[in-house]
Amino acid sequence: YMVTLEDSFIPHLRVSNHYKSIFKDKTNDADARNYIKKKIMSAKWLIESIEQRQQTLYNVASEIVKAQNDFLDHGLSHLRPLKMQDVADRLGIHVSTVSRAIAEKYIQTPRGIFAMKFFFSGAVKTEEGDESRVRVKQRVKEVIEQEDRRNPLSDDEVADKLKAQGIDIARRTVTKYRKALRIASSRQRREY
Repeated sequence: YMVTLEDSFIPHLRVSNHYKSIFKDKTNDADARNYIKKKIMSAKWLIESIEQRQQTLYNVASEIVKAQNDFLDHGLSHLRPLKMQDVADRLGIHVSTVSRAIAEKYIQTPRGIFAMKFFFSGAVKTEEGDESRVRVKQRVKEVIEQEDRRNPLSDDEVADKLKAQGIDIARRTVTKYRKALRIASSRQRREY
């Protein structure tokens, strides 16, 4: 996969040649030249900060693509748990920098457009290792979709089915995920 930033909407910033020439001209007033020097330095700092921010965003996106390659190839069932701290450690930056970089940013993938925060989900312990919370929510949904509508599964029974599949999950977690997915309770799902 190739990572690119959509930065065509960001204007190309530069310091005006007019002000550079005023600063370089030794015949101009010293106070004016010092004032312009400070403003040029501030402008350069701003330009460098924007470029650094773009580079950080690119680096974080690249790390997401590396970590979530299976998701990009096969979909939600292959989403891996990923922590911002892991990405920050790989990039040698602070975790808050990662958090700020991805705030309200989106990534277009073969699977659709996702908020970058989507890829940073916690993990749930399974017999085979860690599985992302997003994937566990999906499995809760799958278990409920396969139930007998005349005798729907309680949250305890859903938890038991997932435990049989190797996912150690509490009933209250099933309830939380079910509500987050806007799935009604077993009594409300019953069909007569």
